Amino acid sequence: MIWRLHPPKFSERKFWRLKPKAPEDFIKQFPEYSPLVLQLLYNRGLKTQPQIDEFFNSDYEQDLHDPFLFKGMKKAVSRILKAVKKQEKIIVYGDYDADGVCSSAILMDALQKIGAQNLAIYIPDRNKEGHGLHLKAVKNLAKQGGQLIITLDCGITGFEAAESANSSGIDVIIADHHRPLEKLPKAKAVIDPHQPADKYPFKELAGAGVAFKLAQALLSRGAGVPEGIEKWFLDLVALATIADVMPLIGENRTLVKYGLGVLAQTKRIGLQELMKAVRLNPLVSQPSFNGEPPLTNLDSYTLAYILAPRINVASRLDHANTAYQLLMTQSKKEAEEIARQLDILNRQRQEITDKIVKEIEKRLDGKDKIDKIIFEGDAHWPLGMVGLAASKITEKYHRPSFIFNLAKEKAHGSWRSIPDFNIMAAISKTADLMEGFGGHPGAAGCVILEKNLELFKKKILTIADKQLKEEDLKPILEIDTRLFPEEISFKNYDQIQSFAPFGQNNQEPKFLIQSLEIRDLRVVGNNGKHLKLEFLIPEQEGKLLRRLKAIGFGLGEKGEKLKVGDKIDLVFKFIIDEWNGTRDLQMKVVDLRMSS
Repeated sequence: MIWRLHPPKFSERKFWRLKPKAPEDFIKQFPEYSPLVLQLLYNRGLKTQPQIDEFFNSDYEQDLHDPFLFKGMKKAVSRILKAVKKQEKIIVYGDYDADGVCSSAILMDALQKIGAQNLAIYIPDRNKEGHGLHLKAVKNLAKQGGQLIITLDCGITGFEAAESANSSGIDVIIADHHRPLEKLPKAKAVIDPHQPADKYPFKELAGAGVAFKLAQALLSRGAGVPEGIEKWFLDLVALATIADVMPLIGENRTLVKYGLGVLAQTKRIGLQELMKAVRLNPLVSQPSFNGEPPLTNLDSYTLAYILAPRINVASRLDHANTAYQLLMTQSKKEAEEIARQLDILNRQRQEITDKIVKEIEKRLDGKDKIDKIIFEGDAHWPLGMVGLAASKITEKYHRPSFIFNLAKEKAHGSWRSIPDFNIMAAISKTADLMEGFGGHPGAAGCVILEKNLELFKKKILTIADKQLKEEDLKPILEIDTRLFPEEISFKNYDQIQSFAPFGQNNQEPKFLIQSLEIRDLRVVGNNGKHLKLEFLIPEQEGKLLRRLKAIGFGLGEKGEKLKVGDKIDLVFKFIIDEWNGTRDLQMKVVDLRMSS
C-alpha cells in the first residue's frame, strides 16, 4: 500500500512508504536482539537463525561455498591444469568494466601462482567492440597461437565466437555471471550460477566472484601453493561486487566484509597509489584475531563512489587495459602515473555525463508527455558515457531509459530500469531486432541497427504499456521504520552500523521522525545548496531538552518554504559529524514535509 503520510505543502514527487511492521511472533523469537534490529532484519527478509547468523557473523571458512559445486568447474580446472602443464597459450578474455578488469587480474594472478607462463590478456575496446566474446577478436587470437580462451564476466551469449574458436582448434571456458539465453555456447566448460541444473547455492556473485571461485578451485589443485593465499584476491572481489551493484547478502556480504579488510592492507601497488591519489587513508582499526573480518575505515561508499568510478573510467574515455595495468603493475612510478591519469579522466567523465544529462532533460522538458520508457540518443554522446546518463535519467524520472550513441547506422546503448520492469525480459522479446544484448533485470546493453530502431522502440513501449501502471512510474521512498526523538541515540547508531557494509538488497536504513519543531534553520554551501536545521527534543521524561541537528544535502530550495516554529516530518539516515576530536550524532535528511 502506498500513501502520503499527510498532504504536502509544497511540490513533491516522492511517495513515502513505511515498510510493514515485523510480526510479534518474529520479535519474540529472537529476544537477544532489540526491536529496532529485528525490524531491520525483517525488512531485509532475514527471518531465520541461520540467515541472521550469517549476516551478523560472517565467517570465511563457513560461509563460502565449495567452488566445485559449480556445474562445469571440474572440467574447467582439469582443462586449465592441462594447459599449464603443457605450457599452452592461455588467453584471459575479460570484460572492460570494473568487474571484468578485476576478474581478469584475479585469474591472471592465480594462473601465475600455479605456474602458467604462456599467458596473454585480451580486453575488448568498449567504444569499438562493445561487451562480449567477439568473432573478430577470436580470429585474431587464433592467429596469435591461442590454444585456450577463458572468458570472464562475459561470453555466455558468445555463440558465433565460440564456434569460430572451436573450428580453429581453440578450447573455450566461459566463466560468467550474466543470465544465459535458452541455449549455451559450445564451450569446453561453462561456469555460470544461472545456467540450467547448476547447483551452486548462491546465484548472485559478481563476475569477479565467479573468477574468484575459479581461482580458488585452481589454487586448491596447484602444487606448492600456500593455503589461504587466495584471500589476497578479496580486495578486487569486494571492489567488483560493489561496482557491479550486486546484492550484499549471503556469500557476497562475506566476500565484501573480508575484502574491505584486505583492501585496507592491499599488496597491490596500483590500489595503494589510487587511494593516495584520491586522499584515502585506509586503516585497520581492529585486525582479525579469530578469523573474523578485520575492521577498517573503508566502506561500500568508498568503493562505489570513489574507487570504482576511476577503474571504470579507463574503458569509458581510454581503454580498460589502463585500469588492468594499474592492478597488475609492480612499479610504484607506473602506478603513480596511472592513478593520476585515471583521476583526471574521472573529472572529465563527470563533466561529460552532466552535459549529456542536461541535453536529455531539455528534450524531455519540451515534451507534452513523457512515455513510459525514455529513448534518447545522439551521435555526439560517447558510448562509454551513455550508461551513466541512463542511470541519472532513470533516477530522476523513475522510468526505464535507453540512452544510446548513434553512429555508423547503429545504436549502441545502455538500459537502466525500475524495480517493476525487468528490462532483460522485455528486450529478450525483441531479440530478432538486435545485433547483440546482455545484462541484468535492472541494467542491460544492446546494439540495434538504426533501421530497426523505431520498430524496436514501438515493441518495447507496447510491452511497457501492458506491464507498467501509472503508479509504477511514481518514485517511492521506502522507509524502514518510524523512530521517536528519544531514539536518536549513539546506541541505535551503533546497532545500525552492524548492518554495514550497505549496498544492493541491504541499503542503509532510512527512518521517519514526525512533528519536529524547527528552532533554527539556514542554507549553506555554494548558492545555498544545502539546508541545516536544528531542533530541541525532550530527554529524561521531558525534564531536559537536547539539541538535535540535521543536514539536508541538496535540499537548500526547501529551506525557502520553511521558517522557525514550523513542524516538519523527516525521512533521514544517521550520520556522525566529527570535528576537533568530538563526535556529534546528526540526521542526514533524505526528504522532508510539513507536518499535518
